[in-house]
Amino acid sequence: MGAFPPSEPTKKRFVSEMVAWSGKAGEYPNGDPELHHVAGSLFAEEGEPYEAERHLALGTKDSAEQLAKVEYEWYAQDESYTAALYAARAVFPYLLTSNLRSANKAYLIFTSRLSSSSKSLSVQEVSSTSSDMRVYPSLPLLNFLGLLLLAVQRGSPDLYKQLAKHYAPYVKEVGTWDDALAQIGEMYFGIRIPRPGNPLMDMLGGMMFGGSPKPKPKKVDAPVPPAVD
Repeated sequence: MGAFPPSEPTKKRFVSEMVAWSGKAGEYPNGDPELHHVAGSLFAEEGEPYEAERHLALGTKDSAEQLAKVEYEWYAQDESYTAALYAARAVFPYLLTSNLRSANKAYLIFTSRLSSSSKSLSVQEVSSTSSDMRVYPSLPLLNFLGLLLLAVQRGSPDLYKQLAKHYAPYVKEVGTWDDALAQIGEMYFGIRIPRPGNPLMDMLGGMMFGGSPKPKPKKVDAPVPPAVD
């Protein structure tokens, strides 16, 4: 792959076909992780973050460090408040492929680099009996990602629901995390994603059984700050 010049138009197709072949011929349906790592690292060196992401998310245990570096270097060209948007581009793909170890590693590398590079950024170290984490008062969504990883590690649906409720206004502002979070909620916490109903079956059910009783409106309490035991 390294023999291709950066501007070679057929390189991406060649890499895709090679990875697809390895998926059919080998034990990994999504393609050989070593190939993904090499391809992702190559695209990262050539300044192709989108292509690098696609491959590093399916790479080896060493890919998390490379992906975190890609995302941080990409973030460094953007506004400071967008840190969580770039960190999530590493965290979410790993969580969605059941790779919690790489998700944690990528988050740790990204935030460590953020803390060391941004001397003016306020950071608080929070410790409990079971975990330690950095809190960024000015970056609530980055805190959300860290707490999300903690909730996944603990397998705690209650903590996840509390986080989702508390950070809902911030997540809503992003506007692109909903699908990923819904899948994470189903994968790790058993929170089923609402499936669209069948209008014909709904109509027949109403005709035959009188429809379903309307649920009583639930009282919605004000959100409380999440606490980590």
